[in-house]
Amino acid sequence: MRNLGIVVLLLLFIAGCQSNSAKYQVNGTVAGLDSAVVYLVKAENGRPVTTDTTHAVEGKFSFEGTIAVPELHYLRLGERDYFAQFFLENETITVEANADSLRGTQVTGSPITDLFNEYLDEVQRMQEKMSEYQQQYSAAMASGNQDEVDRIRIDAEAANDNMQVYAKNFVKENSTSIVGPFVTLTQLAQQLDYTELKELVDLFPAELDSSVYTKQLKEFVAEKGRTAIGVQAPEFTMNDVDGNPVSLSAFRGKYLLIDFWAAWCGPCRQENPNVVSAYNTFKDKGFDILGVSLDREKEAWLKAIEDDKLSWTHVSDLKYWQNEAAQLYGVQSIPHSVLLDPEGKIVAKNLRGKDLHDKLNELLN
Repeated sequence: MRNLGIVVLLLLFIAGCQSNSAKYQVNGTVAGLDSAVVYLVKAENGRPVTTDTTHAVEGKFSFEGTIAVPELHYLRLGERDYFAQFFLENETITVEANADSLRGTQVTGSPITDLFNEYLDEVQRMQEKMSEYQQQYSAAMASGNQDEVDRIRIDAEAANDNMQVYAKNFVKENSTSIVGPFVTLTQLAQQLDYTELKELVDLFPAELDSSVYTKQLKEFVAEKGRTAIGVQAPEFTMNDVDGNPVSLSAFRGKYLLIDFWAAWCGPCRQENPNVVSAYNTFKDKGFDILGVSLDREKEAWLKAIEDDKLSWTHVSDLKYWQNEAAQLYGVQSIPHSVLLDPEGKIVAKNLRGKDLHDKLNELLN
């Protein structure tokens, strides 16, 4: 009986420890602050969402609760003064700030935040180097030193590649931490192709599946998979400039460039002469273009077609970023292009400048 009592007491002690460890406690101090409302905020679909509020009394405040999967949170004084960034996890987290210099806020007690800050410190160092290259590039351009311009551009491109390599390696080394999905979603998802992104997402353990970051990544991977190189391009039908329906499948038998663009898009208009050149060079060799416009004003769309001499088929539903074909193809920015083979399979994406000509030369000559 005595031994049974010890076991019961031990189980109660363990239960008590588990209960405490399943809570977060955020203790904050803002020196120089009398009283104010403090908001605990997280980002949701790109917008700030308040998850809790409290009042600071003589500069001191606290939040308490539980969180199933850690998420990045912020603290805010009033309506606009954000002063802390940390992963909310079931730990005792301390926030120390000064009302006169909120940027100097210190957060301790969150191991996940410490790991994330290690990543941010290295990224900041790399970004400072990129800023140096930008200044050097501007100076070289101003002096007309083309050799120096070319050298700096090559160095800057290499530095930019190094940032991506660092981010990928960081995620691989920390795939069991929520920081892995967060960095992948915010830093890499748009840059990586389907295969690379899927390889990273597949590293995350099942216990992170309920994370909003992992869920968004899996949706993004599925979206990219629909337009990955080697797959059949998703079919769509959209009206042309005369209001007649045009189907993607009508272009079978030729290499086809689906060109997502808009009259209001400066980079698109700058790329258009190159696309025109490619069309004129290869149109008699089994190449065609289908322009998909993300415009919302028909007159501007038609004028841009005429001004830029875009003499191929054009379609649009005039729904701006809600263009149905653009959403189907996961278009996040324009110009965006997808090259299909005569059977309608995707063979390349986002070919610009000389790369477009080189690829068409490879395929058609």
